[in-house]
Amino acid sequence: MNYSPMDIEELVRDFWEKNDIRRRLHRWRAENNRGARGWVEGPPTLNGVPHVGHARGRVIKDLRYRFTTMQGYYVPFRAGWDCQGLPVELEAEKALGFAGSKKELLEKIGEERLVEECKKTLEKYYAIWMQAERKLGMFMDYENAYWTYKDEYIEREWQYLKRAWDRGLLGEDYYVVAYCPSCQTSLSHAEVALGYEEVENPSLYFKFPIRGRKNEYLLMWTTMPYTLVTDMMAAVHPEAEYARVRVGDEVWIMARGRVEPLMQEFGIEDYEILETMPGKALEGLKYDFPLLDIIPEQKKFEEHPLVRSVICEDFVDVHTATGVVHMSPGNGEEDMEAARKRGVPIYAPFDDEGRFTDAGIFRGVFARDADDMVIEELRKRGLVVKVGKIRHEYPTCWRSHHKLLWVARREYFLWVNRLVDKIVEAAEKVEYYYEAPRNRFLSILKEGRHWCISRERIWGTPLPIWVCEKCGHKVFISSKKELKEKAIEFPEGYFELHKPWIDRVVLRCEKCGGRMYREPFVIDVWHNSGAAPYASFTDEEFKRFIPAYFLVEAIDQTRGWANSLLLDHVILTGKAESPYRAFLFYGFVLDAQGRKMSKSLGNVITVNELLDRYSADVCRFYLMWKCSPIETMNFDIREAYKRPYQVLNTLYHLHRFFMQNAEYDGFNPKVHTLEWAEANGYLKLPDRWLLSKLQGLIEDITWGYDRCQFHTATAKLENFVIEVVSRSYIPMVRRELWSDDPETLGRRLAIYATLWKVLRTLVLLFNPVTPFIAEFLHQAVYRQMDDSLPESVNFESWPTVEEKFRNRELEEAFDRLEEVVSLVYAARQSAGLKRRWPLRRVVVVAPAETASVLEPLRDILLELANVKELEFSSSAPSGEGWAVAEEGQVAVYLDTSRDRLLIGEGLMRDLARRVQSLRRDMGFTPTEILEAAHIAGLEQGDIELLKPHLELMKDLVRVKRIELHTEEPDIPLKWKEYKLDRKKVHIAIQGKQ
Repeated sequence: MNYSPMDIEELVRDFWEKNDIRRRLHRWRAENNRGARGWVEGPPTLNGVPHVGHARGRVIKDLRYRFTTMQGYYVPFRAGWDCQGLPVELEAEKALGFAGSKKELLEKIGEERLVEECKKTLEKYYAIWMQAERKLGMFMDYENAYWTYKDEYIEREWQYLKRAWDRGLLGEDYYVVAYCPSCQTSLSHAEVALGYEEVENPSLYFKFPIRGRKNEYLLMWTTMPYTLVTDMMAAVHPEAEYARVRVGDEVWIMARGRVEPLMQEFGIEDYEILETMPGKALEGLKYDFPLLDIIPEQKKFEEHPLVRSVICEDFVDVHTATGVVHMSPGNGEEDMEAARKRGVPIYAPFDDEGRFTDAGIFRGVFARDADDMVIEELRKRGLVVKVGKIRHEYPTCWRSHHKLLWVARREYFLWVNRLVDKIVEAAEKVEYYYEAPRNRFLSILKEGRHWCISRERIWGTPLPIWVCEKCGHKVFISSKKELKEKAIEFPEGYFELHKPWIDRVVLRCEKCGGRMYREPFVIDVWHNSGAAPYASFTDEEFKRFIPAYFLVEAIDQTRGWANSLLLDHVILTGKAESPYRAFLFYGFVLDAQGRKMSKSLGNVITVNELLDRYSADVCRFYLMWKCSPIETMNFDIREAYKRPYQVLNTLYHLHRFFMQNAEYDGFNPKVHTLEWAEANGYLKLPDRWLLSKLQGLIEDITWGYDRCQFHTATAKLENFVIEVVSRSYIPMVRRELWSDDPETLGRRLAIYATLWKVLRTLVLLFNPVTPFIAEFLHQAVYRQMDDSLPESVNFESWPTVEEKFRNRELEEAFDRLEEVVSLVYAARQSAGLKRRWPLRRVVVVAPAETASVLEPLRDILLELANVKELEFSSSAPSGEGWAVAEEGQVAVYLDTSRDRLLIGEGLMRDLARRVQSLRRDMGFTPTEILEAAHIAGLEQGDIELLKPHLELMKDLVRVKRIELHTEEPDIPLKWKEYKLDRKKVHIAIQGKQ
């Protein structure tokens, strides 16, 4: 039976489900453990289907869970689902067939209908995610999963905000925020950082007239001409050098260092620097606002002494553009800060759709659509110096991909900047495994930007702040119970903590007796998921499991979930403490060509479609094996079905080989133990070497899984399975296993005891990364031979190093043996001699110390090198006919001469390999002794060469007779053609009589 991973996986899934293994494992470890290691799931958003990028993270999580559980710890491996916020709301709008404004949506269908559709969206994608989880073999606790939209979760999320409210860290402000006009809501700084894209914007150089100076201008530049509508001031750097430059009959003021580059860019050759001065000398200089006639609302600001004047600010960059910056406090964070310091008014005439309101001729125009209008108005006035297009990185909405606007709005903020020292101190205590993501995360946290948490949407955790309509007094409500107790109006019948129901709750103002209504905002979805450590647990569980032992999410979560978790926790506890002790950030997954997966390219690989066609184990191993977890990986399923498939296929066939031979010889693992083999003197050097190598493997894999060096660990597994066991140990002992001699049965049983120990340990080491084949082999091999073993491989304990098997000197000796055998293979290759062809003699020229180390391994070296005689020497042999290979102080001289006996044996081994291949193809087990093997198409000379070796060949291919023919005889057997060097032969096998 060949390795058929997908058939195996479906059998294992059925076994797990029929025997409730996943849930029983959670319950059993909760009661039988050496301690708890906390865990919080980074909740996938239920607004789309899982793709292979998600699969990478899922496999890491499942790997760590199985590994930690096998080590004896209880892990609350509960699933979590991100259910609220803009992603789900937009998906619901799409399902409703709606693409208009939020206002139109609510007018047509209402909030209740939208909320209902949001819940349907959750149900739809939950079902798809659960299909993917089953196919991947995820062992999460879904029964105790947290859902971020449920009332009990929302109430505990409110506790985070209550702590911030009580400590003065949550408050309302009129501030410039990033705003998505498509989604019609503001975004936090963390969200802005998630959505940079290359876009095209205007590149406008323009000039504003200096008041009282004929033909003298401030030269400025912008990529957002619409912001000139809200212009209030201009800024220069106080310490930088500025110049008054004559250009024709005009004078332009700009940064001195930008004069020559700009004149070249403008194609102006006739210019003259009239004078230079520091930026602070320009402070107070007044200019005229040229659009005043078409924006009459701006006139009311003219009376302020600093409006339309030059101010000094250190943030002004004099190395790009012109070094003079126009300031629009209604559209820029730094602009607003500068205005507030000076008491300059803020002008932000925008509605929820990003359209101008009270802005003269721009009323009703969408902000970015006003760009061309502004340029045209400046052109009419002769104030455009140069206009073009620029492609640059610009923030876009991480969901709608719409260009963001910066607009002053009334919002609620968490004043994170007041806690930045504690936040950074907490983050510095965390283990990140790799230096690059650690440095990136810390640099983000040190920015200390305030967090805009209010959103102008429907589907989200409501901001639980009520405001008195008369006196403006505010009250924060932290639970449903408190809300009911204080309400003077409460909805009858159905109620949940969402809009629109919560907005129907009216409170009585304790200050003036007025009616209090809730602020209309919902809370940032990142705060919603960031509240998970407290909101998903009980108080007792929170104390037990938080800080979590280990968390993992994609690299973009440095600004996302990892960030919000940390900020929320420091606010909640007031301590410089992170809610996680370790956090692994893993890289993105691209397609095979290294392109980002997108619907437009048609290259998105979804988990369900992938695993409908390909093996989960092969994909799991490949995702861990391909590269370091922090690296971006190119996913190529063809590559997965090369080396990764070979590793699992070899592991499978090693077990098949072991099982068939061990059962044939009556191996009993309860009786024929390693201790039994040792006591009876049956263990030999190859067994001791393999057992010693196994200890190093256990150490390496434990370290690799623990340190998130999954690529290193899986590479070690790959090498051990293919190179150590399959290509080294099995060839060393295969000839001994061919024998049926009762006198050597004890030796064969010792080999099986060794393989039982090694292969069973391998299955345990593979289980975290490839759980299907591990479970299958546990059931089909180990439980079959020893029914006292645990019902599932997942109830097994993690292997530990057994020092009694360690023999480093022996390993070093075998390393030298391997070096010599590799040189023999190299010498064979240079002489065109196949490895299966036996040769007469090899001379190893090496220092005496090397020879003494290798002498005890003489028989093994002869077997692996496939030569009859071995000689150690301090000098090269004389004469011709030697194939040579050397490295360092060691050289091998291979006698290439072959007599008829050697040629015949080589031919026999070539044919035996083909007979064995046919046996496998026909489904015969290696231990079955068949009636005959027929080989046709041989020349008479070949038959004569083969005759001395037919007895050995019968043992090799396990048949009673070998029949050789020059032509294919007329017998009722199925023949198969094989190439043999330049000839063709036909082989048929006759089964048992």
